[in-house]
Amino acid sequence: MAKNTKTNAMRQLEKFNIEYEEIEYDLEGKFKSAADVAKKTHLDPGHMLKTLATISKSNNINIYVIPADETLDMKKCAKIAGEKSISILPTKNLKKEVGYQRGETTALAMKKDFPIFIEKSVENFPYVIISGGKKGISIKLNPKDFAKASSGIFGDLIQW
Repeated sequence: MAKNTKTNAMRQLEKFNIEYEEIEYDLEGKFKSAADVAKKTHLDPGHMLKTLATISKSNNINIYVIPADETLDMKKCAKIAGEKSISILPTKNLKKEVGYQRGETTALAMKKDFPIFIEKSVENFPYVIISGGKKGISIKLNPKDFAKASSGIFGDLIQW
């Protein structure tokens, strides 16, 4: 993969004149999660964010972005989205519904404008690392800039 590969996520950040750093990593071996990418790249899993798509009983899709080493609190997430209950969107439906495959999903430049919620504990971090929208590419940026570019809302989303 050539350095400085432009993804739609990067174009979205550039549209907002947001500074970011591209991080590329080798995909040898199987990656099962953002936590695996953090280990592979020797980056802090608390700053590495994973993007999870959920679906409600009324078929509304919501996007949640949390630290790679954390777990969604489904009740809190349903409440913040105004839903009675939610479940993780099945992987087989991910590409069709949100426009990305597992391991590429980013809250930037999605197929549709889904509600996006970002874990509040990362709001004041100096940086976070998110998926760049392609396997092998991550983006390092300020969390408030990420929220601005994604129209994300900070909230309490993880299990304590």
